[in-house]
Amino acid sequence: MLTLKALHILALAAGLGLGLGNLVIGAMSADPAITRPIQKRLSRVAFAALIVLWITGIWMAVIAYTLSTLPFWFWVKILVVLATTAAAVTAQVALFRPGPDTPARLKRLTHIVTGSAALAVILAVIAFG
Repeated sequence: MLTLKALHILALAAGLGLGLGNLVIGAMSADPAITRPIQKRLSRVAFAALIVLWITGIWMAVIAYTLSTLPFWFWVKILVVLATTAAAVTAQVALFRPGPDTPARLKRLTHIVTGSAALAVILAVIAFG
C-alpha cells in the first residue's frame, strides 16, 4: 500500500507541476511557435501522470476500502477528477487535431485541468485527512 501511495503522490506532483509549468510557459511566451512544442510535450507527460493517478487510486481504493466505506468527500473528489480527466482528454484530442482556435482552447483547458486537479487534492485531504 505504501508503494501505491508513493506512486500516487509522485504522479500527482508530476501532473500538477507540469500543468503549472505549462501555464507559466504560456503566460511568458513571446513566440508561441517556440513554446508550443515544449507545452505539447509537458501536456503529454502530465496526461501520462493522470493515467498513473487513476490506476494507483483505483488500486488503493480496492485494497483499502469497500464502496460503502469510502467517505462522502471521496465521491465529491471523484466527480472533480472526472471533470479533470474530461478536460485533459479534450486537450489531448486538440493537440492531435489542431484547429485555428487550438491555442485559446488549450489555454482554457490547461486552466481547468490544473485548477480542478488542485481542488481534487483539497478534497482528498478532506476525505482522508
